[in-house]
Amino acid sequence: MSLSMQAHPSTVLRRSLKPVVPNFSRPAVCIQGLLCDVVTLDEARQLTVASIDGSQRCSIVTPNADFLRLIRADPEFRDAVLANDLSIIDGLPLVCLARALGIPVRNRVCGCDLFDTLMHQTNRSVSAFFFGATDEVGRRVQERLDEMRSGLRCAGLCAPGFGSVESMSTPAILDSINKTDPDLLVVSVGARKGLLWLSHNEHLLSAPIICNLGATINFVAGTVRRAPAHFRRYGLEWLWRIKEEPKLYVRYAFDLATLLSVLIREILPCLIARALHQPSPAQLSAARLQHSHRGSEDLLACSGAWTKDNLAPLRAALTAATHDESNITVDLDAVTFLDAAFLGQILLAYGYQRRVHRGFVLCATNPKVRKALRHHGCGFLLVSSREGSAERSIRPRHRFAGLDAAHHFWKRMFNTDGTGWLHFHRH
Repeated sequence: MSLSMQAHPSTVLRRSLKPVVPNFSRPAVCIQGLLCDVVTLDEARQLTVASIDGSQRCSIVTPNADFLRLIRADPEFRDAVLANDLSIIDGLPLVCLARALGIPVRNRVCGCDLFDTLMHQTNRSVSAFFFGATDEVGRRVQERLDEMRSGLRCAGLCAPGFGSVESMSTPAILDSINKTDPDLLVVSVGARKGLLWLSHNEHLLSAPIICNLGATINFVAGTVRRAPAHFRRYGLEWLWRIKEEPKLYVRYAFDLATLLSVLIREILPCLIARALHQPSPAQLSAARLQHSHRGSEDLLACSGAWTKDNLAPLRAALTAATHDESNITVDLDAVTFLDAAFLGQILLAYGYQRRVHRGFVLCATNPKVRKALRHHGCGFLLVSSREGSAERSIRPRHRFAGLDAAHHFWKRMFNTDGTGWLHFHRH
């Protein structure tokens, strides 16, 4: 492992960040199990800068087709992806899936492009710490930023090697990052390991902006050439990446197989359901949400049809429930229709509850609702759990008849005061 820092002679104290608070007014949607924000590149840049100025934690993720595959096989990675403050759609296949579902996504917003806009802004300077890659790549990044006189200043570098998440999380490594007091922490140790590392250490990091930007460090250093603009415009960046890094063809082959499966098994049924059961304005007006409290639980019972056009009650209820620092149970048994925007709010609540180690249960015994959840890539939300043993054997699935059963579930699965933490995994 190698460390390189540029810091003031005196020790820089770790800045104090505001508590993480979920923003249910985000333009968040569910794209086949991924939480994504429908934002432009400039809107993402403005939110990033505002978070730095306000000392507000902003965890940025950049989902692409590879994420779509990984979340289906790796519950730990999936939960790390969902625990975010800004999720920009990095992959063109996700843009196409979103448009097919009627989600108004204009263009992809790449993590590389967001980084590039910060580099070329002239009205302010942002300090960045780079965690990942090799000593040589780190040196080139530092030289490149110095030569460009860009809006990004290299606060420090760390090449942690190829160890485990735990071996990369020593106090010495974390202190070396915090001592430079960076505005932005860029992690580049692979998608899975990078997000798990950030999830594991978020509470120990003082940088307002934390993100895993994949190959961005290599692009900046010039060790890997980014695809030309016309390749990116027509969705052929994958072809260029294979030319630059031939070993990636295996990953892209698996991603293609996942995309085809999602298209046939999830997207097409969603389109059929929308065509056959699209709710009328009167049905949307008739939707109801009952919010009640029971001990350490907030219970939200939804009924009727829910889409992007009537989410205000759900946003308000989830905001209140997370403010109460409660475990959350959401009952969808009486729901007749749901769309990607509704599930975006549910995923946002689920990700936040996991992030702060509080419980989240979704009750859905209605077969039509369960089918809709699976068609949107959200089958993992259906209540199931696994033993905490080394073998991680699956417990029998718990089916709920309503909120009373959910309350008894909490009593069984948590300690008496309801504050214990239960690990939910994809069934």
